[in-house]
Amino acid sequence: MSAVLKYAWTTARRAIRIILILWVAAVVVLGFLQRKLMYHPSVVDSLPVAEHGFIIRLFPDSTDVEFASSNGQTIRAWYLCKNASTVRDRRLILFLHGNGGNRAARVVWYELLNQLGCDVLAIDYQGYGDSSGKPTQSNVENDSIAAWSYAIEQLGYTPDEVVVMGTSLGGAAAVHVASIQCQANAAPGGLITVSSFSSMLDVVSSMYRWVPVKAILLDQYPSSNKIGDVTSPFIHFHGDKDRVVEQHFGRQLFEAAPDESSSGTLKRWVSLQDVGHNDVVHTAGELVRKELNDFLGFVAAGETER
Repeated sequence: MSAVLKYAWTTARRAIRIILILWVAAVVVLGFLQRKLMYHPSVVDSLPVAEHGFIIRLFPDSTDVEFASSNGQTIRAWYLCKNASTVRDRRLILFLHGNGGNRAARVVWYELLNQLGCDVLAIDYQGYGDSSGKPTQSNVENDSIAAWSYAIEQLGYTPDEVVVMGTSLGGAAAVHVASIQCQANAAPGGLITVSSFSSMLDVVSSMYRWVPVKAILLDQYPSSNKIGDVTSPFIHFHGDKDRVVEQHFGRQLFEAAPDESSSGTLKRWVSLQDVGHNDVVHTAGELVRKELNDFLGFVAAGETER
């Protein structure tokens, strides 16, 4: 081997070694920081609903509630109630928000659900808002199950009177709740997912193609593996301009769901034109309202969607 080739080979090996070291270091850093990258909570000392005048005008009989999750951490929530004396006349939406902010940042959804004649139980997972603990997949899922139990055991709703709704990461929590309850023969009245995904593994893998995501991702939220157990009526909304959770991941979740519920209601896919990840209500509110109104009507009637 000539001196020139030997030098070139030595330089190339050195460059490859440096690149490999940098790659390993980047993977290790991402592994340690993954939950900070996944969860973006807004934390406050307290979050009383009475301090949110607009919400109180929508739901005059709202109250602050709290309950324990399975690991003993305290989950705080709002029970947004329009009229406590006529609560049986309205369906309850168990609302599970996405990975950022806290329950106070979802007012546009509460307003829309109010217009549809629903009351709302809006929770903050561990580490969000004024709930204690830290967010992980198991904690988010268990917090959501605890919220379901609170709605049934403390608020007095029957399973068919509760529709589980989740946006983005909250959609994975909603699928988990619906799956568990359907397997326990206590199916929710319906399941609504918005801008959610087949699995977090799919989403993160698409963002970090150079990382062995499957090997290091702690919180994988395998919704597509769970939604097959859901026998409740199901509707999914997704913007076609979503750059956070690309629409095809929502489509994969939808395709994994049973074609119809146990009552014969066909699952419903709603593609929102020119809508991104966080502007669903702002950009497509009228369509979302109409579709949800129709969906809740089918849920109430137990009819097959045409």
